[in-house]
Amino acid sequence: MMIPREPTPRSSIDESKYIAAECPIHGWFVSGIRNSTNPRSLNNAVRYFAGGCPRCAAERKSKAIFEQSLIPPRFANKNFENYSVSGSCQQAVFETCKEFADKIIENIQNGRGLLLIGTPGTGKTHLGCSILSEAIWQGKTALFTTVGKMLSKIKTAWVAGAAVSQDELVKRFTEVEILVLDEIGAYRSLTEREKDLLFEIVNERYEQMHSTIFISNLQLSGRDSIDKYLEERIMDRICEQAQVLICNWESYRRN
Repeated sequence: MMIPREPTPRSSIDESKYIAAECPIHGWFVSGIRNSTNPRSLNNAVRYFAGGCPRCAAERKSKAIFEQSLIPPRFANKNFENYSVSGSCQQAVFETCKEFADKIIENIQNGRGLLLIGTPGTGKTHLGCSILSEAIWQGKTALFTTVGKMLSKIKTAWVAGAAVSQDELVKRFTEVEILVLDEIGAYRSLTEREKDLLFEIVNERYEQMHSTIFISNLQLSGRDSIDKYLEERIMDRICEQAQVLICNWESYRRN
């Protein structure tokens, strides 16, 4: 995490060079810097930093990003600590997602992503939101959406006299540093125009090297496969940027 959990002791600050101040929540922090360590120096003024406790400021920023991320309330408190694992296949997927989150800065910088695909009710959204939460703690812009909600939102610009243009709405989904795109395949069959729109978003994120976590209850092959739902060009872009993780263990919802 970017924000340390334990209060900072006063002893960690060199008060011959810095001014220390105490936050009741996070302990001591540097609130200013001395221009000179010589008390007789004419240049012994103290330069104070604005903003107070930097950890409080970082937490306020993370809270604001979290609220803007649109993570559903059911998944707001989901993390790797409260994710239940049973079976070797699920363990392998869990460890890959946890490692992805542990290296979230590097993965975002390199535009890496994941495709979580398989049986409904296997905790794919839980894992995706856990990764998204880690990115938020690291100060990265983040967004959760489903294919249906994303397309419905953008299509409001198709109405004559719409207040917001399609380009402006598309930017909402292409400019965030990490996006979780859930329920690929749950939305009805896509029209050609909707496929063009989905490709535009996936391709733009690919070209700008922005990380995307794709989630689908479909399969990689067979009658209900993701490649039959999406066009080849969209699947190509997804597979070029995302590691595929198969999630075909037993559904939690059956227990």
